[in-house]
Amino acid sequence: MQQITSSTQLKDQILDLLHKNGLDSPCYSKILDYTIELFHSKGLGDDYYGYHNIVHELEVTYVALIAAQWESFLNNFTKEDLTYLFVAALFHDYDPHKQVDKPHEEDAVKFVKTDKKLLELLKDASTDENIIATLILRTTYPWSGELQQNAEKQIEEHLSVSDITKNDPNKKEHYKKIGWFLSVADRIGGYALGDFTKALEMAKKNAHALAWHPKLLARRSVAYFEDLLNNEAEMCERILRSLPKQMRKSFTDNVLLFYKLREQEIQINASFVYD
Repeated sequence: MQQITSSTQLKDQILDLLHKNGLDSPCYSKILDYTIELFHSKGLGDDYYGYHNIVHELEVTYVALIAAQWESFLNNFTKEDLTYLFVAALFHDYDPHKQVDKPHEEDAVKFVKTDKKLLELLKDASTDENIIATLILRTTYPWSGELQQNAEKQIEEHLSVSDITKNDPNKKEHYKKIGWFLSVADRIGGYALGDFTKALEMAKKNAHALAWHPKLLARRSVAYFEDLLNNEAEMCERILRSLPKQMRKSFTDNVLLFYKLREQEIQINASFVYD
């Protein structure tokens, strides 16, 4: 599989997916262009040293839309759902006042709900910013403890003011599930789009974002995938089944190579202890 490595390539692929799924109004390409413009203007373009740059944002959008496309064939996702997933994926890590690489979902939500130009574009796309906020907040990682509790509280607040969901418990649960879908697509993302060289570079950047010590890279990466494959098993399997065979293979191969890397570390450490 030829690797898609630049924001320009990813943009073209995303536009193609949107058109194939009937999202061919000019407002969608305008939203995409605006996102890319924002990330580059804040120094978060292709050359940004960290994990959460425009390439990551577009990779997650691309993977999420490919998987959601299959879900739409199964009547689990509507065209409206694809729109919300598209916008939330684009902005889920946008932090206009970034001081550290790990994103602050609350800052991304604040931007989505207050930026005048984006709100005009969302109006053209007939989307509710409160639902977009819900999906973004669900990408909080790790999804546990106080972080989870705070995110869930804010999610309820946004869903309670949206005209679409405030009087419809089923709709609330539906969009919470789409948020879960996005959160897992976020973590699969680029690991399904390239070889182990790319995956290792991603892991190094992710380690920086999550403040891991470099010597713990393999150990923490294995723990990251263990959590994804075990604690998020239902949604992880659902998304992987929805991806093309080559993407599933790339993801699986990369995970296995991280396990092998960790096994080699254990063997080396064991030999030192034995000696």
